[in-house]
Amino acid sequence: MKKHVLLAVGIFLVVACSSSAFAAVSLKRLGDHPFYRQTMTSEADLRTMVDQNGADLESGFVKAGNPELYPEFKRQFPTAKIETIQIAPGERFDWMLFKKNGTGPVTAIKDVTWEGEAAFDAYRFYIDKDGQRYQFIVPAVCGNVTLSNVEAIPQPDNQSPVCTMNLSTTEFKCGQVVTVDASGSTDADGTIARVVFRLLDASDQVVSEKIDTEAPYVQEFTIPCESSQYTVTAVVIDNTGAESRPADCRQTMQVAERKGGPVVDIGYAHQFDPANYVFARVGYEYPLTEKLSVLGMVGGFARFEGDDGEDAAFIADALLNYYFNDKLYMGGGLGFWSGNDGEIDLILNMGYLIHETAAGMKTSLFVEGRCYAEELISSDASRLGVGLRFQF
Repeated sequence: MKKHVLLAVGIFLVVACSSSAFAAVSLKRLGDHPFYRQTMTSEADLRTMVDQNGADLESGFVKAGNPELYPEFKRQFPTAKIETIQIAPGERFDWMLFKKNGTGPVTAIKDVTWEGEAAFDAYRFYIDKDGQRYQFIVPAVCGNVTLSNVEAIPQPDNQSPVCTMNLSTTEFKCGQVVTVDASGSTDADGTIARVVFRLLDASDQVVSEKIDTEAPYVQEFTIPCESSQYTVTAVVIDNTGAESRPADCRQTMQVAERKGGPVVDIGYAHQFDPANYVFARVGYEYPLTEKLSVLGMVGGFARFEGDDGEDAAFIADALLNYYFNDKLYMGGGLGFWSGNDGEIDLILNMGYLIHETAAGMKTSLFVEGRCYAEELISSDASRLGVGLRFQF
């Protein structure tokens, strides 16, 4: 009988102890069972307390169920930022370390809620481990090291990239090629993934778009002739998808009134009779559309080798050129040749842009064939030339 009574009492005590160990604790007073018997009045006091009680703290972390956290606590605490705060009634803690009556082995209690009548002064600091941030609270009056909260380490806000843009010209002209340079763009906390270049018309509709995924982020646009105003924009996108401010790289310009420009040709021509000539002519080019232009030119041919043909001839040419792209053009027309009492030539030419300055002057290499319109297959009426064309 006595054995049964003793067994029942033992079971009761075990259950009671187990229940109290895992039950939530309401804490109404501090200082009765301090971890540290001296009241701390400064950050230096806290660091001294931790430095002097390393073995007890390590034991306490084991009893609290976080033995793996103590090495990081020991490593990071000397440089951790410590704040002085107040803990209001109702604040909950995961666990708290203390010593009964301030002596003996360290003890850990879990799920603690402060239910005192007023807030208490405490120190707060953080320890990071495996992507988690552990918030510790230490009451100034007793030094009971307390784990308050665990959360993921907040990631810093991504900074948007910054776009910078330069144009090769300060004035748009119909048919002109404009170079857009965004190579100075930066991203402070990542990398630039791509730059989106756009050419917009006067109503902000996209006329052309180019995407550059590799440095130096430079593109070209040919200014159309359909609108009196165009806008060039560039938007930088970083490796997280963040975009630069649209206003950073946006430039609107009025398109100069469509007008032509002076043209100068110099070159060499071979007449199949045979004879060799040098020639030069000057004129004016007027764009009719973005791809089509008309040229009127006057000049002369001077023979330097051969006996047939005129020693010199005055010419007046009218040509119509078509531009396939920014560099290649082909054209044809009629020309007046003063020799033989005046003849009309048929002219065909083709050219390719080989250089363009920032001011817009272009240099092309061209080939040209011309022959008398009435004698298309006559050898003495055919001339093949090559030359340089300068467009201003």
